[in-house]
Amino acid sequence: MTDGRAAPLEAVIVRATIGPGHDGRAEVVVELAYPNGGRTELSMAQESVLRALDAAGLTSLDQLEGRSWSVLTTGPLSHRYDT
Repeated sequence: MTDGRAAPLEAVIVRATIGPGHDGRAEVVVELAYPNGGRTELSMAQESVLRALDAAGLTSLDQLEGRSWSVLTTGPLSHRYDT
């Protein structure tokens, strides 16, 4: 079993902070670094990230640093959007 730290060939979380969402609710802004040197930011619903933290046994956003991006896909993250 691993501790969630990223393998060299996958995107790694380099920063996770709280930011404003377009609807006025807080979101988590996550910066990822790729092995080829590329970087990107993504915004995630705060509730989704909290569920992922809980599923990974983490207690703060700071603990995401250095972990594989896939830690954000653990736990019940699926959402249903009705239009």
